[in-house]
Amino acid sequence: MTPSHRLTAPAAGLRRLARAAAPGHVARMRLARTFALLAAVAVAVAGILTSGLAQGAPPATHEAAGLDDLLATVDGRVGVVTARLDLDEAERALARTEADPLALRLDLTRVRQAVALADAEARAARFDALAEVAGAWARVRETELQVALAAAARDLSARALDIARLRAERGSATRLDVEEAATSLEDAEKNLAAAQDGLALARADLAGLTGHRGAVDLRPLERERLERTLPADAVFEAALEGLPTLLQIAHGVELAGIAVELLDPSFASRAQIEQAETQLAQAEAGAAEARRGLALRTRALLNAVVTARETDRIARDALDQAREREAIEVRRYEAGLIAEIALEQTRLTTRQAELRAVQAEHGLMLALLDLQAGTLVPLEGWDGR
Repeated sequence: MTPSHRLTAPAAGLRRLARAAAPGHVARMRLARTFALLAAVAVAVAGILTSGLAQGAPPATHEAAGLDDLLATVDGRVGVVTARLDLDEAERALARTEADPLALRLDLTRVRQAVALADAEARAARFDALAEVAGAWARVRETELQVALAAAARDLSARALDIARLRAERGSATRLDVEEAATSLEDAEKNLAAAQDGLALARADLAGLTGHRGAVDLRPLERERLERTLPADAVFEAALEGLPTLLQIAHGVELAGIAVELLDPSFASRAQIEQAETQLAQAEAGAAEARRGLALRTRALLNAVVTARETDRIARDALDQAREREAIEVRRYEAGLIAEIALEQTRLTTRQAELRAVQAEHGLMLALLDLQAGTLVPLEGWDGR
């Protein structure tokens, strides 16, 4: 995995730009807001830059692919294919054992358990792959916006440098002010280059996971898809019994119970019977403890969806407010009440709000996919079928 790039603008450079931009304390305070915003942008464009190219990916394609097109590729992933092959082999073993007239009860139980476990693991592999691909798509979409935000921040820094030079020509700024403004512009250009590198990495990661190297459709997700009602809690509670971890433990309980049933005082000692009964009790206690732990994990996954939905709502409200503020500032600029750089600052703030809203939207999507993968309960619109 390639570590995420952290993009930061030196605070000293921003302070230097602020001093270069306007005469007097009041003017400097106004432009200081602009450069503080640039510092926030530098942090915002940092982000989600992970992973590199996978080996042996399928041939490149050139058609635009949307999220659902990419999710449809998971059935060809190595882990998903392997899990499916394991299930097929377990089913063949079951058929052979059931056809054997000499098969013992324990033999039949074990092969039936193997089929149930392989089926659960195959579904888990597929749901995990869906979450992984969706996460890679989300990183591409977010880094696209981060590049746009970094470019806007670079443009604002360039504008601030022009102002510093103009003021220096008119005697209201020093040569040092201009140099410091130029340094801040260099920082912004570096941030943009790093964001572009991050986008290339995100695209490569997605290509490695899906085999798609063409254009990617990054349209927003449908709100209805994100806001569908979840199944009742009872559905998730019942699904606990089908999770691979609990299945393995439950299978141990079943085998321990059969071991007790197969023993009889006519051919087994009392010590053997008591030992088998003790092993059964221990297996049952372990299963109960595992069931409690998985129930807590399921509740945490459900709570994560609730939290993600609230975060998504707040981010969308903040974006609406930012757009309203921008519309007001546009009217004020057209009326000659504010300078162009003030309007540019407002537009940059709106871009930040747009990025946060998209990140919140993706957080909700991934919370839903994590819930699906963690419970093996297919969620409408997210099971890739």
